[in-house]
Amino acid sequence: MKIIELDGDSVRDAVDARDRYELLTVAQSEARHSYGGSMKFEARGDVEYLIRRPLGSTSRKSLGRRSRETEQTLAKFLDGKTRVEERVASLRKQLEERAPVLRARGLGRVPTLPARVMRKLDDLGWLGTSLVVLGTNALYAYEAKAAVRIETSMLATGDVDVLYDARRRLVMSGEVNKNGLVGALKAVDKSFERSKNNSYTASNKDGYMVDLLEPQDHDRIMRKGPAQLSDNPEDLIATTTDSSKWLLNVPKFTATAFDERGLPLRITTIDPRVYALQKQWIVENDTTRDPAKRVRDEQQAQVVATIATKHLGLNFDDTALSGLPALFRRLADRFDLTGDDIPPEW
Repeated sequence: MKIIELDGDSVRDAVDARDRYELLTVAQSEARHSYGGSMKFEARGDVEYLIRRPLGSTSRKSLGRRSRETEQTLAKFLDGKTRVEERVASLRKQLEERAPVLRARGLGRVPTLPARVMRKLDDLGWLGTSLVVLGTNALYAYEAKAAVRIETSMLATGDVDVLYDARRRLVMSGEVNKNGLVGALKAVDKSFERSKNNSYTASNKDGYMVDLLEPQDHDRIMRKGPAQLSDNPEDLIATTTDSSKWLLNVPKFTATAFDERGLPLRITTIDPRVYALQKQWIVENDTTRDPAKRVRDEQQAQVVATIATKHLGLNFDDTALSGLPALFRRLADRFDLTGDDIPPEW
């Protein structure tokens, strides 16, 4: 059996942790955008001015000479900064305290390294905007949203595939601005570097890989230059594959999963129905695919199609999928969605 439903206690604990994680992300966003950086009085000759320096920016803005009003502005800023930092610290502590419970219930599913990579991309504001997760790691999002567990053997992978929408400009700062995706990966594990064998893969000292893919749409063909996140010559350059060329405008799917430590992370990927169709397309059309991998592709396609329809209430006739070619959508006929052999609880 490939899919097992979670019991009520596990669902309750997962929902509770996800609610707190959502509050944490809101507080972190407020801390970064409203209170990030600094605000202080700086002397300019004989006059002091209130200067605001946003987080991660070299720009600075004068809010006026020292006065009762600017002193009140500074006091309000410092009070708000303290308040939001205390809220972030409190929510982090709550999640850390709940982590052992989630691990004990078997909810800590995402391996630590890919979790850190995806969390970094999310922290930078790239995930869900210009980048989405593809490949086996997407299954963690589907099972988390559906409150089920997928058989562990179907989740083993040694890489993270990331799809890049080159139409969207990424906002970067600091070292990441200089090094793009490789810079982000080095912030997670300094041993990451671009592969000598190809320009779209980065790997660390243990051989864990991150691949940058790009769907080959008409607009992209009309543009010149490599698809990379920065101008650094050592940054990754996206490659395209036949099975990813339709994925640029498909519905996105976001869920909160938990890593092996029991800590939450957000995963943004493609709609599970599109994932199932893509895997089935690979099975039937990619003659270069390793036979062993093709077997697992077919199993993953069936499992994800089942999760989408039986656990998430989605269907393959949805107009949201109308942007896909008809020949691609017709592959849904290959899935067995009539059985009812899912165990009620794990």
